[in-house]
Amino acid sequence: MQLIRILILTVLVLTALPTAAQSLSPMRKSGHTPSDVKGFRLTVGNPYTQRMIFALQPTEPGFAAAAAQAEINPAELILAPGASRQVILAFEIPPDKKERTVGLCVYPKYIEGPVLPRVCGTYAGTRLHGAGG
Repeated sequence: MQLIRILILTVLVLTALPTAAQSLSPMRKSGHTPSDVKGFRLTVGNPYTQRMIFALQPTEPGFAAAAAQAEINPAELILAPGASRQVILAFEIPPDKKERTVGLCVYPKYIEGPVLPRVCGTYAGTRLHGAGG
């Protein structure tokens, strides 16, 4: 019984803490568009204790391949410790489809190695009037 109380208290404390350490927010979002292009305003934050340069890459939903007809503006950010900045992700929905999902990955630009710290999210757009018009 005591363990359950401690677990509940821990969960409550952790959920009450601010989420300033997130590097990408929101990490999942969807929305409708009346056109063939859908855009999202996202926030990229620097959780590190030093100034960092971050690269942003639109990807296919599996995060392995670059996404065609998708852009992020800006594609690179320099952020002070604890700072955040909004970016715009925009992508085309093909004429023969009603919806499309695109990924976005954010990673520190000058960190190399077999394991790269990155955060990725997925964003889905649905055309209001359906595929083909």
